Parts: sequence; C-alpha cells; structure tokens
Amino acid sequence: MLLQPIHIQALRYAESRAYYYEDPGLTAAGFSLAEYRKLIAQLCAGGIIHSFHLTLMVPPLLGGTWVWAGILGRAEHPYETAHRLTTRLPFVTEILINSCFPANIGSNLALLFFSRDFENETRFIQNLSELHDVEVIKIAEYNYPVTLPLSSEEKKFIRFLIESPDADAETISARFGQNPNWVRSKIERLLWTDKNPSGIFRIQPSIDWSKAENFGHFHFLLETGHRPEQIARLLADQNFQMVMGGKSLAGRYITVEADVWGIPDLYQRIDFLEKLQGVRVAGLIYNQELLINDYWVVKTIGD
Repeated sequence: MLLQPIHIQALRYAESRAYYYEDPGLTAAGFSLAEYRKLIAQLCAGGIIHSFHLTLMVPPLLGGTWVWAGILGRAEHPYETAHRLTTRLPFVTEILINSCFPANIGSNLALLFFSRDFENETRFIQNLSELHDVEVIKIAEYNYPVTLPLSSEEKKFIRFLIESPDADAETISARFGQNPNWVRSKIERLLWTDKNPSGIFRIQPSIDWSKAENFGHFHFLLETGHRPEQIARLLADQNFQMVMGGKSLAGRYITVEADVWGIPDLYQRIDFLEKLQGVRVAGLIYNQELLINDYWVVKTIGD
C-alpha cells in the first residue's frame, strides 16, 4: 500500500485512541469523524492494520504497586521467543518484531509488559538463553491503593469490546439499547488516556509495516563520543527523536528514530548523520510488525 502522511496521522491517533466517535481529541488531530473512519478503512484494506485488540491497564484495574517495563533483545527465532515470554510473563501487552541491519547489531524483538514482581521477572528474562544482548527497562511505576470498582454492566461493556474491539459508537449503542451519550460516558470513565490515568482499557491496532511500500519507521544506532543531550542539539529540527531518553543500547549505541518516506529519504538521513562530526551510523532497526497481545485479557476482567 502506498501511504500518505495523513494515513500515518490517522494510524498514530488509532494507536492512542481507537474509538470512532466525534470527540475533541479527534478534532485536535485534524480529522472529521467521516474522514478518520475512511482512512482507517483504507489502512485495514491495505493490510497495514490487520486487527484491533482491547488490552487492559492492569495497575488501576487490580490496584497495588506495578512497573511498566520494556524488553529489548535479539533472538534467532523472535516469534518463538516472544511466545515463550508471553507464556511466562502474565501481562505482556505489545510485541514488536524488527529487522536489523546488520543482523548482529540491535534488537529484533521488543516487548512491553506490566509487572508486580519486577525483580524476579527480570532475572527470568536475563537468563533466557535464546535472547541475546537483552535489556529490561523500567518505563514507569504505578501505585494504586485501591482498585477501580466495575459494575456488572461495565464488565459486560468491556467483554463486548473484547469480542468487537472495532465496534463504533452506533454499534455499541444498538447492542446495549442505549443512546450515544451513554456510550460516551462509559468510554470517558473506562478508556485510559493521558488525561484519564484511572482508565482501565485501551484499544490498539496490530500493525504490519511490511505492507507499506513507501514508508518505514527506523531506529539509527549511533556510535559516538557525544553525550545524549549533545546529540539532541545536533539533531534539532531534523525530525529525529531520541530513543529511551538517550540511554545507550547494549552500553554502546545512542539510538535515534525517525519516520522515513522511501529509500532516497533513508539514504539522506544516513548521510546527514554520518556527516556529523564524531558520529557513525553503526546499524539500522526497521520496525516490521506490532502485535497486541490480548490472550490474558478475558481471564483478567473476570465474570
């Protein structure tokens, strides 16, 4: 599929908030509801989005002290290793499959997960023989003294969305015999956003970036003696972002990321980075596939 920048804008919005109803966030993102729905339909038809999934924000749902963490590593068989990790770690939410150039540099597998036993789970991850150059990174910590109480009606609402995560507001209204304002109130209470940190669910797309013919998201692994803040200044206004706040990968590489529109753009970005004094591009990581892991969700939400 040939993408336009507006497709990426719609996809980024869908990654953070997938619902198909008019709200201030959608308007701020520059879309009408009809236009947004049309773009999402095009992305689905083109195979970029191959499914939507409901996943849970377990800290506010279950209460207690939690860590949100990421795993980076290189595996000979990344899908098999991802399966092993999701079998052992109970709250894996996202799996990212990457391609690395050259193959022995960078991470071809990344996972995001919630943990309330972070030290023991970190030891398990680090001792997994099939995962090399592994790093386990704390992204955020949460402490919810009490759980969010859910009514039986709200549990039914979420279970319906587990089965039909791409349902629009009209479909949800018809299913529950309610008006759109009822749907909106449930979503505003239960959907997790930056402005609603007590929300307990998100709906996210699984994405196959390999179906995009003219677009890719790349990480650039930089060998440099510069400090991260120096790299950030050198890249100001060049549409690069620091990865992991400038934390070095494998204790060696500072990583920056960028959206890339075709091979000429990729070469131009590499050339720009290589011309910076004291910087060498040691490798590239291409984001190939994002999988949303929802196998644990039904059991966690309960009856």
